[in-house]
Amino acid sequence: MAPRQSMFHYRKLRRMAADAAHRLLRGQERQLYFLGALIGVLAGVSAVAFHWAISWSEHNIIYRFAEMESPWRFALVIVTPALGGILAGWCLANYAPLARGSGIPQTKAAYFLRFGRIRGDVGLWKFLVGAFSIGTGGSLGREGPTVQVVASFASVVGRWLGLAPRDVARLVPMASAGGIAAAFNTPLAAIMFAIEEIMGDLKHRALAGIVLVAVIAAVIERAMLGSSAMFSVPSHQEFSVVGLVLSVIVGLLAGFFSEGFSWGLLTLRERLKAIRGRWVWAMPGAGGLATGIVGALVLFFYDRSGVFGIGYNDLTDALFGRLGIGVLLALFVGKFLATIFSYSSGGCGGIFAPTLFIGAMLGGIVGKLAGLVDPGMAPMASSLAVIGMGAMFAGVIRAPVCSILMIFELTGDYPLILAIMLANLTAYAVASRLRKVPVYDALLLQDGINLRKFPLLRPSEHWQDLPVNTIMTHEVVALRQDEPLPEAAAKIAGENFNLYPVLDGDGRYVGMVHRKGIQRVAPEHPERVVGDILVDPPVPIVHPDQKIKDVVREFVATEHTTLPVISRVEPGRVVGVVTLHDITRQQFLQEDRAV
Repeated sequence: MAPRQSMFHYRKLRRMAADAAHRLLRGQERQLYFLGALIGVLAGVSAVAFHWAISWSEHNIIYRFAEMESPWRFALVIVTPALGGILAGWCLANYAPLARGSGIPQTKAAYFLRFGRIRGDVGLWKFLVGAFSIGTGGSLGREGPTVQVVASFASVVGRWLGLAPRDVARLVPMASAGGIAAAFNTPLAAIMFAIEEIMGDLKHRALAGIVLVAVIAAVIERAMLGSSAMFSVPSHQEFSVVGLVLSVIVGLLAGFFSEGFSWGLLTLRERLKAIRGRWVWAMPGAGGLATGIVGALVLFFYDRSGVFGIGYNDLTDALFGRLGIGVLLALFVGKFLATIFSYSSGGCGGIFAPTLFIGAMLGGIVGKLAGLVDPGMAPMASSLAVIGMGAMFAGVIRAPVCSILMIFELTGDYPLILAIMLANLTAYAVASRLRKVPVYDALLLQDGINLRKFPLLRPSEHWQDLPVNTIMTHEVVALRQDEPLPEAAAKIAGENFNLYPVLDGDGRYVGMVHRKGIQRVAPEHPERVVGDILVDPPVPIVHPDQKIKDVVREFVATEHTTLPVISRVEPGRVVGVVTLHDITRQQFLQEDRAV
């Protein structure tokens, strides 16, 4: 009886809150200002609290072990990330599986597919597990978790106030901007992040609210943590032509390494997701162990702990040009690998901060190499480290305007603005050429999230160069090879496909079966099984990373209207189907939206 009474009182309280909001917030303008102020405060306070929690846990756990004057410190820095990953994995598996990963892809999915609905407990667990994961040495950042934490709180507030689903959805980009503004003290970059990465649209009714939330969140962050830029850097002079050429070189390298980073992260994550078993929840522990080994090697040879956690101390030294080329190279490789291990294994944290760290080391390396060629260019190592941060960010995150504004706000280094713009746009162009799908969208595709409503599939003359998994149907009914035909007929009764994939006893693909074949044979021969009536000759298979135009050629060469999509990483696993309807629908949308 008590649980029912509690639920009754809970629902009554929600109705009262919704009624009060309806009476007090009549009119869109009044509602906008109220919600903007409320979410701005929530974003500022949440981000600062998360910042403090991570700083405390880092300095009292992983960095304390790394600074110990004892040979045991190397064992401790290896074991601690592993134990932290195991505990984080257990919490995520049992209490909040949606809190896994960065948080930004999940927030985008909530905005485009679920009208901004994010459960409040997701934000709470993201806060706790994120702070613990990073504090125990996970090579991850706080910006993605901050976005998801604030967005979940904003979503709860919107539903409590009885807002319509579309109005709740508008709170998500507002909250995202507030989270980034308070996490990095970068309100302008936060506004552009919400536009470029979350909404993908400048013409949006929530734009005024985004600006309001970003400003309020940044004001609160500055009041509590100080108004200075996050990174203090030495004063730099405007670059000469040689400096601009080096900036382009940094941009080119960042573009290629961005693709390498995205490829490594996505490939390892897909392979680890294919692992099945009772202890799969402990996979973040394996990632933590790998991170610990890499970080311990860097600590042993160079006495630097920046591979662990956020690593801002070593990043600051790189921005001042204090690190030698050997240290820069070790931290670059170490952070590169450790972030892939930490994130791909299912850790809880973002990739913003690691991306900035990797980019700074890359820029510093180019500067040091330039100094070896001409000692007069040695001071450029500091400037190129700043430029490398933005270039790597632009290449991985694919938000070029946001990346330019972010580096400027993070450092306040206006003399380098032209060089930053050149490097960022170069990295963005190279990375976009090498990989059509940005990393956040690719992560959602790996999780079986359909991107049909995402900005990625808006009108573009190059849409047929996208991988087929951006438009395919992820959820499909699969039949067993030994399944009796009457059972199969009942299973597909409410489905609309003509062809269905058939799996063997191990769940591997063996062929396709036609709906009409099942419907005709089942009444006359109920003893027969699905494997007896497979389509012959076999239906061609395609892979999720094949280009849409290549799949179209497969359709031209066959009479079938449905093709199975089979994983390359896990041969035989069906990840979905693609139909002629999927392709013609996308073609129509491209033509219709382009008009």
